[in-house]
Amino acid sequence: MIVDMNFGWKCNGKEVTLPHDAMLEERREADCRNGVNSGYFPGGKYTYEKSFEVSSEAIGKKLTLHFEAVYQNSKIYLNGKQVGAHKYGYTAFDVDISDAVQTGENHLRVEVDNTLEPNCRWYSGSGIFRPVTLLIDELDAPKIVTKSYDPAVIEVTADAEIVEIYDGEKLVASGVPGELTVPDAKLWTGSTPNLYTCIIRKGGKEHRTNFGIRLLTWDAKNGLCVNGERILLRGGCIHHDHGVLGACDFYDAEYRRISILKENGFNAIRMAHNPASQLTLDICDKLGMYVMNEAFDGWYIPKTYHDYARWFDDEWRNDITAMVNASYNHPCVIMYSHGNEVSETATQKGAETARMLTDFIHGLDDTRPVTAGVNVLLNVYANMGFGVYREKGEYKPEPLPRKKGYREKKTGSAFFNAVANKLGGLMFFMASGKKGDKASKGAADGLDVLGLNYAASRYDEDVKNYPDRLMVGSETMVADLPYNWERVKKYPQVLGDFVWSAWDYLGEACIGDWTYHSYKGLPLLAGQGMIDMTGKPLASMYFMQIVWGLRREPFIGVRPLNHAHEKPSTGAWQFTNAIDSWTWHGYEGTKAVVEVYADAASVRLELNGKEVSTKPIKKYKTMFKLPYAPGELTAVALDANGKELSRHSLQTGGKEIKLTVTPDKQVLTADGQSLCYIPIEFTDESGELIPYIEQSVSVRVEGAAKLQGLGSALCKTDERYVDNTFHSYRGRLLAVLRAETEPGMVKITINTKNMKPVEIEWEVR
Repeated sequence: MIVDMNFGWKCNGKEVTLPHDAMLEERREADCRNGVNSGYFPGGKYTYEKSFEVSSEAIGKKLTLHFEAVYQNSKIYLNGKQVGAHKYGYTAFDVDISDAVQTGENHLRVEVDNTLEPNCRWYSGSGIFRPVTLLIDELDAPKIVTKSYDPAVIEVTADAEIVEIYDGEKLVASGVPGELTVPDAKLWTGSTPNLYTCIIRKGGKEHRTNFGIRLLTWDAKNGLCVNGERILLRGGCIHHDHGVLGACDFYDAEYRRISILKENGFNAIRMAHNPASQLTLDICDKLGMYVMNEAFDGWYIPKTYHDYARWFDDEWRNDITAMVNASYNHPCVIMYSHGNEVSETATQKGAETARMLTDFIHGLDDTRPVTAGVNVLLNVYANMGFGVYREKGEYKPEPLPRKKGYREKKTGSAFFNAVANKLGGLMFFMASGKKGDKASKGAADGLDVLGLNYAASRYDEDVKNYPDRLMVGSETMVADLPYNWERVKKYPQVLGDFVWSAWDYLGEACIGDWTYHSYKGLPLLAGQGMIDMTGKPLASMYFMQIVWGLRREPFIGVRPLNHAHEKPSTGAWQFTNAIDSWTWHGYEGTKAVVEVYADAASVRLELNGKEVSTKPIKKYKTMFKLPYAPGELTAVALDANGKELSRHSLQTGGKEIKLTVTPDKQVLTADGQSLCYIPIEFTDESGELIPYIEQSVSVRVEGAAKLQGLGSALCKTDERYVDNTFHSYRGRLLAVLRAETEPGMVKITINTKNMKPVEIEWEVR
């Protein structure tokens, strides 16, 4: 029996429903020790309390509390007795409460301590931000492995009497634990995500597990293959947060994100730099999204003062085991990673650690390859003594005192980020050569697949010098994709490319954003996504589609004319801030910078039917400058002979402006978990976005739902996602409603100055 434990909680005396992110409710502070890491959100101490009933029939049975994730340093008490504890904030853990539970009312208390900061290089969230369940005398989940796909043979390992395999409602195979043949099997791949259900039975109890029939192989001759077919990973890195929702993990939020990523051409994600939630893996199974599941951002050398390195030696076995166990039956997981930009790999001890971790994972699951993201340039610097965390005196596990103007020393990946922003594209070349080879060889010898962060310049020489070495672009920049993707297609040893990042995220604030100084406030978002925080694909996303060969027509992007007089500070991770709009009323005559992306020899740009210029395409991109004038802007892609291949146009919208509101559903479920995403846009009468309107919008929600979050993709702001007002950015912002637990009607009213309010009603049932 599985009991939902997400309702009836109080956090520091306030009533909450899980998942709950306490950090998002904190006041951001300029002198916060977390600084840009968390977007200036502090952590704190949080006490979660809940009462629940246990019947006399349950006493004497095995009762287990399953926590999907609690950030961090959690202690669990039942009826005043400590029954468990867990340090890492991203892995699941179980607490056996069989001996502490009592008949009738029980009092559960979870103490969370996130005061030791900084402890993370991005926004972590705080508290119980993923679901909690109570397992009453549950069977352990089986382990299911595909042994072959033609014929389809699976092996089920389970403490059970009977195993049944269902295709929907149809029983297709049954027997005892061991090997089972599934006739006429529907195989799981990224393009055909067919799932089966395995039911195990013992002593009147049963356990259900979804799985897919797919066989993974990898070698230097054939690359990475799913069911015998080579796949090229069109990947993107994502963090765990959901923007305006903070770290809270909702099915609707993750389904929307993975769906949008899939629709825009990604077939793989890298969970950076901590394990994916069960919801994420379930949805990736369902939608056909390959997953690189990653355990840690670091090992035994800290990147921030209080981070996981302080626990690594004691905790890594438990946390890797939790990641592998959670991944085992998910066909979407095609690779494990046990580290990200770990400068230790430049040393002999670090290389030995890489091998130790890889062997440990193989002992748990030998059906998937193991990698780690190695930043070759960072390793080169580490060999020279730069970027490695060194402290004066002994580490003290206590909060650091606040200090105006305090700057955390840049180490590890933070050091690299600072270097990368200075060097830009130069670092691509600095990873090649003998120094880069020396800095990466030790790690490569301890991995099935060498993950290369910003080091694709190594592909050609490593294929030549180490022909049996498998590599993956575990973290790359979008500007390098033309070079990278040619190597992915050319070399089976190069498995794919994972851009940083697929979706914008909280923390590492403004590191990739093209930031204008006219925007005031504390840095909040990274500004690095191919898709922004609201779910809108950016120009760089369309560039990637063209390089991948998924988009045949060209794409036009226009740098914001409302900031044409300002020079932005740019980050190395984004190569543009262009917008797919030619609607700039009031900016007539302003010099417009127009970017065109195309898989063509050249592009002819036309304005209102007249040629502006024709320019050659280099690395899928060219640029034009012209005075803005309203009308139709058209890019015509041409082959080497000047013959038209395809075209793309932008049309100036009308001057009448209205609020356009497009909720993603009409009915909400009264379960306390159902979400409704509501993009709010300033448009003309035809729905054309007006990108230069940036003004305050208020949202009032009444009835059977609440406003869970409100915000825009603006990277710098002092506004809060938990409030009911926020400024639009590029003509757009996003509201998210969360259903209550009782059916009824919900009414939302959206107001902004000089415009008629918009009112919409939904049913919650």
